Order: sequence, then C-alpha cells, then structure tokens
Amino acid sequence: MLTHVSIQNWLTKEAKGLLKAHTAKEGNLQQDEMLEEHSDLVMHHAEVLMKDNGVEAAVYRALDRLSVDEEPLDESVRELMMYFFRQAIYVHDLGKVNPAFQRMKMNNTEVKRNAELGDSNHSMLSAVLYLHIHLRHVQEWHDTTELYPNRKKHKRKVLGLLHHMLYSFAYTISRHHTHLGNMDQDTGGQINEFELKIKNQYNRIKENPDYIRYYRDQQDLIENDNVFEDIRLEGNKRQNKIHSPFPFYVLVKLLYSTMVASDFRATYQYMEQQAPEMHYFGDRLPLEPMLEAYRQTGIVQGIQAYCQNPEKSSLSMMNQLRAELFVETQTRLLDRLQEPVFYLEAPTGSGKTNMSINLALHLLNSGLGLNKLIYVFPFNSLIEQTRQTLDGIFYKVKNHGYQVEVINSITPMVTTEESQAEASSEWKDKEPDNTDYKRVLLERQLLQYPVTLTSHVNFFNYLFGTGREVNLAFAHLCNSVIVLDEIQSYRNELWKEIIHFLRSFADILNIKIIIMSATLPNLDLLMEQQDHEKPIQTYSLVQNRERYFTHSLFRDRVKLDFNLLKRGKMLPEQILEHVQSVIEQRKRDGQGNRILIEFITKKTARQFYNMLLEQNLGLDVYELTGDDSSSYRQELLEKLGKDAQGSFYLSDVIVVATQVIEAGVDIDMDVGFKDISLLDSEEQFLGRLNRSCLRDYCQAYFFDCDEASGVYRKDLRITFDLKEEAYQKMLETKDFSEFYKSVITEINKSRQKPNQQYWGEFTEKVQKLEFPDVQKHMDLIPDKSVTLFLNYTCPMKDAPPLNGQDVWDEFVRLSDKRLGMDYSERMIRLSEVRAQMNHFSYTYRIQEGKEARLPICHIGTLYFVSEGEKYMEWDELTRTKKFNRAKYVDDVKK
Repeated sequence: MLTHVSIQNWLTKEAKGLLKAHTAKEGNLQQDEMLEEHSDLVMHHAEVLMKDNGVEAAVYRALDRLSVDEEPLDESVRELMMYFFRQAIYVHDLGKVNPAFQRMKMNNTEVKRNAELGDSNHSMLSAVLYLHIHLRHVQEWHDTTELYPNRKKHKRKVLGLLHHMLYSFAYTISRHHTHLGNMDQDTGGQINEFELKIKNQYNRIKENPDYIRYYRDQQDLIENDNVFEDIRLEGNKRQNKIHSPFPFYVLVKLLYSTMVASDFRATYQYMEQQAPEMHYFGDRLPLEPMLEAYRQTGIVQGIQAYCQNPEKSSLSMMNQLRAELFVETQTRLLDRLQEPVFYLEAPTGSGKTNMSINLALHLLNSGLGLNKLIYVFPFNSLIEQTRQTLDGIFYKVKNHGYQVEVINSITPMVTTEESQAEASSEWKDKEPDNTDYKRVLLERQLLQYPVTLTSHVNFFNYLFGTGREVNLAFAHLCNSVIVLDEIQSYRNELWKEIIHFLRSFADILNIKIIIMSATLPNLDLLMEQQDHEKPIQTYSLVQNRERYFTHSLFRDRVKLDFNLLKRGKMLPEQILEHVQSVIEQRKRDGQGNRILIEFITKKTARQFYNMLLEQNLGLDVYELTGDDSSSYRQELLEKLGKDAQGSFYLSDVIVVATQVIEAGVDIDMDVGFKDISLLDSEEQFLGRLNRSCLRDYCQAYFFDCDEASGVYRKDLRITFDLKEEAYQKMLETKDFSEFYKSVITEINKSRQKPNQQYWGEFTEKVQKLEFPDVQKHMDLIPDKSVTLFLNYTCPMKDAPPLNGQDVWDEFVRLSDKRLGMDYSERMIRLSEVRAQMNHFSYTYRIQEGKEARLPICHIGTLYFVSEGEKYMEWDELTRTKKFNRAKYVDDVKK
C-alpha cells in the first residue's frame, strides 16, 4: 500500500527551502511561505475536510460505484485511486518549481535567472509532473499485481481506467486557478486539447530542461519519451467509456472542490495568521440547543399534548390533522433513516415548513454524521418567510454560533460584528470597526453555516458550476440535510437529469434530501437503471395521502367552478363582466370580497388591472407581477395580511397577479379567477385561497384567455389541462398521480429521440466530463435575458428615498478592481449594494436581433437606463412606484 510522501521527496537538494508559494508582501507579513510549507498546510486542510466533513468517505463511495464490466473494483485498486486523489491535492502546486514562476511571480531573486524561460505558468506544469510521478505507480501495479491472472482483457480495462483517472485528476490540477472546461475538448486533430497541452508542456521541458531544474527526477522525465503515451486515447490505453457516468463526474468535481477549498483555507491561514474553523453541528457546536429551542415552541408542545391525550386536547380539527400528519412523517422518517431521498407531499396549509424543520432536526440527530441543514427555494419570498420562521424559533441561540444564513442575490452578507451591533442596544448607533472581511467572505464561499437558506439557481451553481469560486462549496455539501421546496416549479424538461443527479449526490456525498410540495411528482419514475442495479424504492413520508388530501378541511375549502371553460377563449372584457357579477352577488350575500385574479402574461395582467381601475368598483385594486420591486411587494403583502387579533386589514380587495402568486406568497383570499395553464399550477393557485381553512364561502373560477404554450414553451404538462374533465376531476379530488404519470411517460418518450434532448447524448457529456456543456444543459433559467437598472428615486418605507444614480455609481465604483480596496471587503460591500439594486432591477428578455437596442451603458448583462423615472408610475395605494414595461418596450421599438 502506498503511503504519503513529502513534497520534499520530489525536490532537488538545491530547491529545499528555496522555492516560494506566497510572498510576505502579499499579506503584509514578515516571512515568505515556502512551497513545502504551503503544500503541507493545504494537505492539512484537505484532511480536515476528508475526516471532519466526510469527503474521504464520499470518495470511497464514489470508487465503490465504479466498475469494469459490471464488476466492482478490487480493494487494492480503490486504495491506489484514493492515493492518487490525495496526491493530486498535495502536489497541485508542484509546478511552482518553474524558475520563471519564482522569478516573475514570487520575485525570488535567489533563483537563477534564465531569459529563455518565458512561461511562468505553474498549473499545467504541476499536471505534467503529477502524471510523471504517478503513471509509474500504475505501471508498477500492472507489473506486480496478482489480480486477474487469466483475464488479460479485463486487466487491460482496469489499467485503462487507472490511466483515465490519473489523466482526469491531472486535468483538474491544470485548472485549479481557472474554471473547469470540457476535458476531452476536440481540436480537430488526432489528440484532444488537454493532451495537446500536455504534449506542448513536455516539449518545452525537453527544449529547455531548466523549467524543471528543481524537480528531483528531471533526468528521467527528459529521457523517457514515451512517458505520456499511456494516457493517449488513440493508443487505446486510456478507458473513458467503461465507467458509470454519474459517480465519476461526482468524484472529479469532489477533487476539484476539495483542492481549491483546501488551497483557499491554507492561503487564508497564512495571510491572516489564524486557522479558519468549521461552523457545522458537532462537538464544537452541539445540536442540543437547537433541539431544545424547537421543543419549547408552542406548536411542538401542542402536538405532544395532543398525542399524549387526544380527548383532552384543545386543538382545533385543523390543528389535529396537522398534528397527525406531523407525527406520521416523523415516524416514517425514523423507520427508514437509511433512505437518501424522502418525498413529503402534503396539502397547502398543513404545516409543511414546520414538518420539514422537525424532520431535518431528527436527521441531524440521527447519528448518521449529518452536520448542516440547507433549505433550497425557487422564490426569494419563500426564503424570507422561512428565515422569519427559523429566526422566531431559534432566536435565543442565534448569537451563540447557531447562524441561519441566507445566500441569494438580494440579501447582503452580514458580518458577526454587524449582527451583534444590531442586537445590542449599547452598539446600535456604532459602526463596527473590527470587521474581519476576509473571514466573512471565506465563510460565505465555503458555506460555513449550520443552517443555510438559498435559491435553487444558487444551489445548482454549487452542483454544476464550472468556476473556481463557485466550486468551493461543493465538497462542503457532504453530510448535509437538504430540503428542496416546490421542485415541480423547476424546468419540466430537466426533471430526468435532476433526479439522476440528486440521487447520485445523495448516495455519494452522504446527503439526505427531503423533496416537499403540495403537488409532488414521483421523479423516481424517470430513473434509468441497468439490469444489475438494485431497483429504486420511492419513499414517501406520507403513507396515507388520501386521508389528508381528501379531508373536507383541505379538499373542500375552495369550491371549484369550470363553467367559464365551456365558453372557449375569452377576452379580458368578458372576464371582467363575470368578475363584476361575482362581486355583486357576494355583496348581496354578505360574503367577503378578497379577490385574486391570475393571468399568465404580464401584458394581460396590466391590461386587466387598468380596466378594473376604470370601473371604480369600490374596492382597492392592486397588481402583483414579476415587474414589481421588492419594496412594492412587501408593502402589498403587509396590506393583505392580518392584524394582531387575526382580522384582515382589507376585508374587500382585488389583486391582479401573474404566476408569482402561485407559490411562496403567504396570502389568504376568498375568491380566485385563473387563466388555465399547468394542472399543478392550478393547485398552487388554490393554495392562496382560504389558506386558513376557516371560511366556507370561498370559490375559484377557471377561464381560458392567453395561450399557455406561449409561456410554458417546452413544458410537456401543457397537454394535460383543465379543458378536459378528467383533469378537472383530478384537481377536485387532489389526486395528481395519473397526471404526473402521463407527464413522466411523455418526458421519457421525448428523451429517447435522437435530438438535442437525447438522454444518451447527455449522459455521454457527463461521462466525458464536459463540464461547461453539463452546466449549460442544467441551467434552470435558459432564456436569453439581461437586467435593466432603471434610474429613478425609489420611495422607502420608514427610510429616506433611495436614489438610483447613487446606487449605480457605488456599484460601478466597487466593481472596479483597481479601486485599491481589499478584495474581501469589496465583495461584502458589493453584496450590500446588490441588495439595494434589487429595487431598481428588472429582467428583460432579449429577442433575436434586438441586442443593439439596449442601453449603451452597461456592466456585463446589467444595463443602465438613465431616464428610468419616465417608466415608473406612482401607486397611491401602496405609495410606491411600478414599472411600466409596455411604455419601455414601445420606446425601444421607436
């Protein structure tokens, strides 16, 4: 068995104590960091990740799932591969032996000058030296192993897999200061791009051996012309098509992430002269205070009292149902803790958030090595609502290291010092002057929080992103409990890829995933499995689904009316007539008129909103679409809420909305009118009506106005809509199983066709480690769009107005790398400005050939509209401003 070898073993005597990894000048320190010191420190932090956060176990699980001809790898082969994994991290900077790097980058005057050495790159040289060292180990294994004595062909395949793994690890080393590309990128010649780079680097070494004058085995490398032929694909020496695609993809991503994260940690320790700590549940941060805080909540105590003595419980019928569902999901979870994926399908209003907190805490307390909780949401409003819930439960322990952190584009990074200042009256008016910006940024980059709430886009960046910084978090996902909310809102055409990746990540990284929604497809029906693989067993945390979904409190809380669909396509004017008729009838009957009207396009929603304003119906009328700022949205939701006594602020009100209302908006309306789209969207819409289940006069009317296929262009669900009675029945009975089976059947059919969505083509990209192609394929929001920054004065509640020009100018200033500000502080200040920018930013879809009509002033895909004020309209009811998109589009067309 191979043991760890010090990097000094690969240096000449002359090189020891001579070569620098970082200079004292970089961190205003007294002493340079030598290559040996940095490599040892990187390996120390890698071992912390390997041991304390489960990376080592994850690597072994990935290797266990690799096979050759469906035969598991021998233990000796797996141990050799693990050695290669560790060594790739340890020697990733060995290329810093390059004298040109030392002279030009480290200003190392002790290294002899050689004018012919112009290439100061060290990453590619590190990859070449890694291959030179370890290809010999592969050959030694081949020459000495007693495995496969009568199976030469099988032995050659295992040898080829070893070559391919070394090649892949070397590629990862070569990219540790940049992003992951397509590993086998074609060059149009006989060898691919990375092989060509290896060849060119090797030729440079042969032409000028001084490049590796400090490398101990310089002579062997120069004289052995065939040393790299073993990884040549055309020589059939490197097998890259015999392994399972997903485990190998996860393995290489894990190496890249562990490598760059350990490098970041080690560099931070040298620069700051303090070791970064882990901030996960464990010996240093026991889970018990969180558990105790949760047990002390009124909800949990009420559930416990009900379970101990149901007859004497004071819980309402609704809360009794919630309690029974709470207990059932907990019991089911504890019965099958070994499951990697749990499905939690429960009705709207049944307390899914509370159930998920309970289930997550049980998993963290299960002894399975799980040490952090990550919530993933498709909408920022859901993130904010859940954060408020968690803060309300855990407020007593929050300032004792039990951080609940939000990571998205609209929430600024808050330092510990700022948090403490905000919580303390003594410090309330003082600006913290001891902020450790580098630590705060590192914690954000490395996901160093016991509880994190983030967006689905951000989460997918962790999983599939190719950049160095975004990959820092990947290795830290090991040993996580991840709650995925509203997964049906993800791109329908990606469901098959999503469940394959989620199960691979969960299996290898020791992640427990809870997928929850009121409308939950069984994604496991999309799994492709080989004959020799153990069948996937879908595990639902709600065994008796019908007991809850068909209970009158949930199923009958809103009466459904489909009569308008018999009229075919309707104009907004016709819909208005019916809305007026319903309002008048409800007034006569003494019923509340909290009306919600949803259209599937912003254009029609705005048209109908204006029509209602002209009618002067005696009700306040509001509009809520994706074009409304967060300040407007917050103001509106407060107006639609309840006072301390539980009474609505507005008993009669009309809200015209788009799909933004379907999930993630905590409102409770009496009557709904909806333009039909997707069946599960209809159910999500119903979740905004009679949410409290306390009123018996709530209704929903469905009509057909805009064409759903124009909005949900590639979504296969649009075929199965409410125009058919069968799907009306499904919506009434809350049984969506047949609907989802039909959709999943169509998805599977579509993926067998040899086109852009062909499943075999995608898995080949995964297998060949075409990282950018996989990232692009897994993009949750693929539409080509830019962000408009509208320069206007934004009114703020309980604060002075925010000037758009000032916010833009500060963003431009902080975006300038020449500013002279420390990088970490600049990133934190940028996060604060981006939170302000959210008030002025609007997504704008680009149509083919229209790029030239965008504003000239821009940074990346963010475009500055200097006369933004002319496109904003004052809304007296909320005392905020709304974006008139139609006016902007008209001006653009002129």
